[in-house]
Amino acid sequence: MRVIHLTTEFPWPATSGGPVRTLSQLRIVASLPEVSSLTIVSVAERKVPIAEVQALEDAVRRSSGRGEGLEVRVVPPVFHPIHLFDFKRYVPRVVALRGFGVPYLAGKWDSPALRKLLRSELEREPVDVVYIDHLGMARYLPEVERSRPFSRKVLDQHNVESDFFKQFAESKRGAKKLVAIAEHRAAVRFERKALRDVDAVVAISKEDARHFDALAGVSGHVVPVVMDFERRARPHPGRNHFCYVGSLRWHPNVAGLDWFCQEVWPKVRRRVPDATFEIAGVGLKEENGRPVVPATWQVPGVATVGFLEDLEPLYARSLAMLAPVFGGSGVRLKLLEGFRAGMPVATTPDGAFGLSLHDGEHAMIAADPEGVAERVERLCKDEALRNRVREGGYAFLQAHHSLGVAQAVMRDVLGIAR
Repeated sequence: MRVIHLTTEFPWPATSGGPVRTLSQLRIVASLPEVSSLTIVSVAERKVPIAEVQALEDAVRRSSGRGEGLEVRVVPPVFHPIHLFDFKRYVPRVVALRGFGVPYLAGKWDSPALRKLLRSELEREPVDVVYIDHLGMARYLPEVERSRPFSRKVLDQHNVESDFFKQFAESKRGAKKLVAIAEHRAAVRFERKALRDVDAVVAISKEDARHFDALAGVSGHVVPVVMDFERRARPHPGRNHFCYVGSLRWHPNVAGLDWFCQEVWPKVRRRVPDATFEIAGVGLKEENGRPVVPATWQVPGVATVGFLEDLEPLYARSLAMLAPVFGGSGVRLKLLEGFRAGMPVATTPDGAFGLSLHDGEHAMIAADPEGVAERVERLCKDEALRNRVREGGYAFLQAHHSLGVAQAVMRDVLGIAR
């Protein structure tokens, strides 16, 4: 079986949730013995060195556990802006496409260079499955249909994309609200059609799968992110220090951090005066080699360090991970990464969305500022609680995010008879 995997972002190195999810799915597909060839096609907004292309090939082949029994080809990505408004010369094209009814979430990924590259790969040799990673890449479904009408088409949605515009509209007024409502409607139409035009839909959670069923009458396959882990005991770092890891420009993360720093952190400091908090992640702009930190995060006891190549030293100096999230859908991979690292995690209900987590068992979960602050204080003072939550995170990964569980679902997604 030959599979072409089309994704929105060159997923190496995996420094945020989207690429982590993509790498996991690539590993699952590659691990199936029926798959003989896997070709990865993507875009990037930077020049990707050949060494990174080779590193991605090696990582997927190695993680599959199949040795030489699998051909992995990573096509060097074509340039295309991922953060559109950092490349403003591309904005008029997206606006023009919007005039022809193409919603922003599809138009922003429209690339003549990618279309040409994909057509070349589709016509290179027979293709059994085209795996479309992220809704935006469904912009290329007509190209797949023209070149390979009999190939199986799979759409993997990392989130309910149209919901973002609904949430945005609810937070705005006046002209911005009207524009957001119109964009939400266009996004819903595009999402519904894409869901119905493919042979299989992959959802990241049962909640997302139910949404796809309600929206388009399709049954989504919930393929979990695979999280291998080795249990470790985390000694007390010697101070009440906490960390955050995640994309620092994704709106649900930014909104969560704004709320946490302004509303929750002062309450934490009243309870635990020596508490400190370190924010790490990708996405912040830089000036003179230093991240430009939002004013809302510049409060006593909070430091923002931006991107870190190695997260282990951050985890080692932290007592627990704090993951405030507001809005969005899908699964917060930062929580799963925290579980894998052996970190007790405190989050909001939106942060736990899509995961069957129980407060005090797998993570500490609260919705209001006082409730979150109280749980952070308990993590500071109760070693038994920290150990219980850490073990609960490991148990959750073992039960829900093993390779065997994911392989069984992926076989159905790819149409492999069992």
